[in-house]
Amino acid sequence: MNNKIIIFTDLDGSLLDRKKFHFDIAKHYIHELIAKGTLIIPNTSKTEEEIKSFLRELNIKLPFISENGSEIHNINLINKTLPKKITLARPKKIIYKIFKKNIDKSIIEKCDFVFKMTKKNQTKVLGLKGKKLEISLQRKFTFPFVFNGSSKQKQILLNNSNKLGISFQEGGRVINLGDKVTKGLALKKIVKLLKQNEKKRLSTIAVGDSINDISMLKYSNYPCIISNRTIKIKNKNRLFTNKPAPMGWITIVKKAMNKIEIRN
Repeated sequence: MNNKIIIFTDLDGSLLDRKKFHFDIAKHYIHELIAKGTLIIPNTSKTEEEIKSFLRELNIKLPFISENGSEIHNINLINKTLPKKITLARPKKIIYKIFKKNIDKSIIEKCDFVFKMTKKNQTKVLGLKGKKLEISLQRKFTFPFVFNGSSKQKQILLNNSNKLGISFQEGGRVINLGDKVTKGLALKKIVKLLKQNEKKRLSTIAVGDSINDISMLKYSNYPCIISNRTIKIKNKNRLFTNKPAPMGWITIVKKAMNKIEIRN
């Protein structure tokens, strides 16, 4: 094959089962892809420690992007001349200070931050408990919260974020307050670095299932959407599956791989 294939993938709801976070049936196919030279890069709202835990379960080391594009890890595994870590976002304390200082108090009161919740409510919101809950709270760049206000108040919140240089990214379960970074910007950063070191042409596949995946899907050659028809991407190579994760991930990645192989 004349090109290098990179799969940027969201985890929860895209590769991992939305309720129990299982992905056993996808493990063999993932290892098969890697053995053939395909590069897989998790690109998720999860924390660094959560992704490391996922990779231990997968029993492989991979580059990855944590907290919605906030930090890039392990791209030195692709090329030794590249750095082990690239931080794109400011620390969360700075972001929270901007939020508290500039957002109207009546709007702030509608934001139920996960770090302020009881463990019982944290489990209810995130679907995690024990060690998995603990590492999900080890955030360096983002604050997940549930918004309990009206759609009008929510829009005010989103509009203010653009003016203040911060972001509110909606995932499957929560909204994440963070710096003005996205999964798509982190994807573009990696692709740019790899193009400087890779002789083959790069083809990118992105797999996602929610609003905060749109930037990643938009910047990829082959956007793959799992079980969410509300996501609209203008790309002739766009692929969709009704099958939920993890079976949906296997199905749609195979379709994208076939498309690339046909064009070569």
